[in-house]
Amino acid sequence: MTNLVSKASVHAFYVDAIRHGRNTAENLLAPTSERFNSFLKSIGKGTPQTALDLGYGAGNYSIAMARAGYRVVAVDQLPSRLFLQRLDAQGDWDHRIDVKECLVEEYSIDHEFGIVVARDVLHYLSKSDVESVLENAVVNAHARSHHYLEVFTSITRRSRDGRIRQVEGEAGYSPESFGHLIERVYDGWEVTLLWDEHAEKDSRTGENCFEAIRATVIAANASV
Repeated sequence: MTNLVSKASVHAFYVDAIRHGRNTAENLLAPTSERFNSFLKSIGKGTPQTALDLGYGAGNYSIAMARAGYRVVAVDQLPSRLFLQRLDAQGDWDHRIDVKECLVEEYSIDHEFGIVVARDVLHYLSKSDVESVLENAVVNAHARSHHYLEVFTSITRRSRDGRIRQVEGEAGYSPESFGHLIERVYDGWEVTLLWDEHAEKDSRTGENCFEAIRATVIAANASV
């Protein structure tokens, strides 16, 4: 039998973790990955110095882009004051981050961004919302835009007593269905799609509590 987990409880979990600076099994507080750092360094001249970070979490990716000179819109349903407190008087780059407190699927992408980042958040959305977010990001993309996505597919969650858990309303993509979505939405773009097995352990039991195949999408608009 599958235990249904409410989105409200997921939200409460992340708010508590960020508020108390507590890391999670997914390593929420980890620094930016080498893959993302390479992506950021690879972006050439002609790309607008603007970025959108959907589901910023601890904020490390927003900070990395701001330090690299981008003006960043950081979107998450987490209380914005938590990130703003971290940014307070950080240096000559903190003013480059505009923090928006709202659901990712409710943020209106109505102008061009040089970079769009969405990490470990889209799988929580419904399939229709994922498609809407990505389609809007592509439709409003600059001719030299770059997108970086990390999305979990084939997710299996287990409680400590071994029961399967599922977050209400989540997309539930398989690698095949997500790959087809990316192929359709990013038609005409230069796309690299990478796959990695991912697992997280329960710190008390030592058993895997989360298993998935993570898709990393690195896309560059090839319209010019």
